[in-house]
Amino acid sequence: MVSIDYMAHQEQYSPSQLLDFSVSAADNGFDFIWTSDHFHPWFHTDAEAGFAWSWLGAATERIDVPIGTCVTPAGEHYHPALMAQAFATLQEMHDERVVLGLSTGEAMNEKPMGHDWPEYDVRRERLEETLEIVHGLWENDDFYSYEGEHFEVDDAKLYTMPKERPEVQIAANGPSTASLTGEYGDGFITVKTGHEYTERMYPAIRRYAEEEGRDPDQIETTLLVIASYDEDYERARASTRPWWATTQNVFDRAMANPKEIEAEGEKATEEQIEEKFLIADDPSDIAAQLEEYAEMGFDRIALGNTSPEPERFFEVMGDEVIPSL
Repeated sequence: MVSIDYMAHQEQYSPSQLLDFSVSAADNGFDFIWTSDHFHPWFHTDAEAGFAWSWLGAATERIDVPIGTCVTPAGEHYHPALMAQAFATLQEMHDERVVLGLSTGEAMNEKPMGHDWPEYDVRRERLEETLEIVHGLWENDDFYSYEGEHFEVDDAKLYTMPKERPEVQIAANGPSTASLTGEYGDGFITVKTGHEYTERMYPAIRRYAEEEGRDPDQIETTLLVIASYDEDYERARASTRPWWATTQNVFDRAMANPKEIEAEGEKATEEQIEEKFLIADDPSDIAAQLEEYAEMGFDRIALGNTSPEPERFFEVMGDEVIPSL
């Protein structure tokens, strides 16, 4: 059974709106609420940039479904010990499970604060050290120390821990980062890119798990898709405009200024837009697309909502799409 989740994009709506949308999503049958965790947004025009950790604290009081980040950057933006403390606190407060989603991050989280944006091998090393520290603090009842190339922990102990630790899921769009899931991840998250490439990621994760002696069925897999619905197809398509830069491989580039990132989006072709986003003017088309994603093997499909009328999208999902799957 594939779960349908809501991706609450801090970049597109105010934190207050996102809380209302998340409640609406849960009320309409969505199983999980994810939220983005960035300092800058992916576009400039009419953008927002709420702080995900503050928002998650409020969400634990209003949302009765699991929550998590999709995703928190492993860089100089946050120290891994603070991540471990923050998400342990959220798990202690929330009646449902909490997921810390981690990735190598983007320049938009580092450069605005005066940090360097290093080459990929350094970013991957930082992610692996972050995973070591987070697991070390969550799984150690005593004081814990760690000395790496990028992070250090000196006799640290989390005094507030939940009965069950949060989960860690690793987000990646390529095999090198994705391979860390086999050793460290409770789950794996990827963004819909080209159909053929996205389809290959699911069996790759299973292979990485087996190489680490783990049961691949125990690793949850999530596909993130940005969706837009309206009875007027062209209106639905136009509403994806804020996210067009994501068709231009801006994730790994040293781009941090939202104006420049937005300008990259203007290079998007019609084919790229149709391939990247779930655009629909009929609920049956949404259901058909979700069934197609499910056939790739993913356990969860997380839908961002960039529809012209966001509340209408949740209603259509709850009334017509989710019950039909």
